[in-house]
Amino acid sequence: MDFALLKAVSRSFYLSMVWLPPTMRRGIALGYMLARATDSVADTSTAEAARRVDVLRQMGRAIAGELSTDEVQSLLCLLRGEMADAQSKDSEAILLRRFDECLEQLGQVSPQERGLLRRVLSIIVEGQLWDLTYFAEHCQVESEEDTRRYTYMVAGCVGEFWTDLGLATMGAAFCETSRRGVMAKAGCRYGQGLQLVNILRDCEEDAARGRSYLCGAPELWMSRAERYLNDGLDYARRLGCFRLRFTAMLPALLGLKTLRLIAQRAGNERVKITRGAVYASLLNAAWLSAWRRAS
Repeated sequence: MDFALLKAVSRSFYLSMVWLPPTMRRGIALGYMLARATDSVADTSTAEAARRVDVLRQMGRAIAGELSTDEVQSLLCLLRGEMADAQSKDSEAILLRRFDECLEQLGQVSPQERGLLRRVLSIIVEGQLWDLTYFAEHCQVESEEDTRRYTYMVAGCVGEFWTDLGLATMGAAFCETSRRGVMAKAGCRYGQGLQLVNILRDCEEDAARGRSYLCGAPELWMSRAERYLNDGLDYARRLGCFRLRFTAMLPALLGLKTLRLIAQRAGNERVKITRGAVYASLLNAAWLSAWRRAS
């Protein structure tokens, strides 16, 4: 796994991921890179929506191991050329040009890890496809259930994956095995909370693109996001070692800071956490991670 590329694609994720125990680090990093590659096609590409839908479906089938060798090679040529050229960020263009390395890494992990990765990526790609096809005909979600379902598909399922991968690779050293169901649900809400922060932060930009992921007052979703992030902090406190707790806790702390900035922002100004606030969150995460919460 090229961690330099991972750092270029997401500095905040890289900051927390490097602290993971080695037994989990590869699977988490690989899952992120695969999801980021599909997201680069689904969200940031300037290609036509119908074209992105077709390529995204092919990427999902490649990850699932459903394409022939020739079909995979055809997809890789498409990603290295047309799709990479359509990216606005160099790091994401590079990621698409190296998608073959991600698929190769997927083939090298254990069958159990590969099954978990394929399951979570299938859900994520389903959510990305829903996004592309739904907003081709609509400007706003029609119900709270649409928002909950979307945030589950693109982020909540990752909390379940995190739990299952941790138990598969670390066993009881990850968390009490009897609490798998409770932890998976908390991890799911945590992921949904992080996605809600992204939606709330980007709502003005999304509206300018003719899409709104929220039904109802933003204040309702702000409150829900805060509650879900606090679920994430509780999830992190119950993990079995300092490295796990620190890695899981940091995104929640950054998400809560972002929510406060969203509540305070004036007009359409872009919300961005300062480097000093990131360092403060790192220290806070380290302090809070020193002790494990008893079940």
